[in-house]
Amino acid sequence: MLSNETECNQYMALYCGHHFYKLCSAYSSTRFENIEGRNVEIVDWGCGQALATCILIDYLINIGIKLNVSSITLIEPSAIALQCGCNYVRQMFQNDAAVDSAIRKVSKYIDELSVTDLISDSGNIKIHLFSNIIDVEGFDLSQLHQLMISSFQGTNRLICTSPDNLRKQRLDAFYHLFLQSHQLASESNSSEEIYGEIFYVANRRFEQRGIGRYERQFTVNLTQG
Repeated sequence: MLSNETECNQYMALYCGHHFYKLCSAYSSTRFENIEGRNVEIVDWGCGQALATCILIDYLINIGIKLNVSSITLIEPSAIALQCGCNYVRQMFQNDAAVDSAIRKVSKYIDELSVTDLISDSGNIKIHLFSNIIDVEGFDLSQLHQLMISSFQGTNRLICTSPDNLRKQRLDAFYHLFLQSHQLASESNSSEEIYGEIFYVANRRFEQRGIGRYERQFTVNLTQG
């Protein structure tokens, strides 16, 4: 967990490129035109400095999709990373006052969350971003699955990415929890290596490199019972 601003800056310098290419590849697999004209909630789980949200916003701007934001929930136990992420999201929206009021910060570990932390409207489309978090050992996937069923009624798109194919088991297990409890749509998964210019620590310079990843995403209409 990042504990100060210097560590936040170091993380961005070393890993922002990995996140960018990996998430852009994942977003290109989602039909975001379906959200045009609809109220949208973004939930960024274990968000760190909200890179997944910022890259999503940038991606949608580039493909000409106007995002009608109802709420952006940033969940992260590191207070300094969470505040940095909040600031970055505000900048992405050019400090729009309406969007600023829609940002919700939840400084908790995932296992500490309750339904009262996750405010949602069943009529809105929910986009859940799980970037490099589902693969992390240390929280209960079954508990997270039940929390989401209890908290996010209606249409939900889950975009789950991992830094490499070696950690795919938890992403697959999380997917199967929903597969067993609800009907899923627009499913996709990929472990294909992608390429981009990233900072390579060994040579201390930017290089064109392969980026390992594993990705699972699907849409689910959540109803209790």
